[in-house]
Amino acid sequence: MKQRLIICISREYGSGARLISQKLGERLGINVYDKVLLEKVSKEHDLSEDAVAKVDEKPVGWFDMGFPRGIRNPYRDTYDALYYVLNDKVFYLQAETIKKLAEEGSCIIVGRAADEVLKDDPDMVSIFFHAERADRIKRIMEYEKIDFQEADRKIDKIDKSRQNYHDYYSSKKWGRCSTYNLSINTSVFDTDCIVEAILSLLDASCRNG
Repeated sequence: MKQRLIICISREYGSGARLISQKLGERLGINVYDKVLLEKVSKEHDLSEDAVAKVDEKPVGWFDMGFPRGIRNPYRDTYDALYYVLNDKVFYLQAETIKKLAEEGSCIIVGRAADEVLKDDPDMVSIFFHAERADRIKRIMEYEKIDFQEADRKIDKIDKSRQNYHDYYSSKKWGRCSTYNLSINTSVFDTDCIVEAILSLLDASCRNG
């Protein structure tokens, strides 16, 4: 295993990525940053946790948030007249926190377009988890204690939000296999087997360069 390893995870809602990330972090002995990242951003940049959570992986228009326009998005390759709004400001500050965490050492970062923020880091590996819709609905129903209709609705809403958020800040497309180093269907493999497979692939002897 390389001395430093940064794993950026993207995921479909209900794919089981949270549990896999936790188990992978435990096996590697490194921190996993998901929702806790929001707390770090708010503390480091003196922002309200509620304000950060409100725009978490949710691109919104400046008319909605009332934040003045002016600075172009620094994470896109081409100029497209998109300007900073409140969520852009939070994204920028969150990106600084993500880069700081990566500089400090190995870690796993879930969502937040971290694969785009750290795309030039030679020690970064990006993984996308997806699953069959029926399996996702079942997992969401069990985890959130909601009915089938609500779980089905939340899949469309949250996936769309994550896709829009990622694609807003990246020149690559969310969910497309060419965007990531690994893309895994969690409906096909057992969670522990997925963790073992990832660990094997992350071994230095299996990686080019």
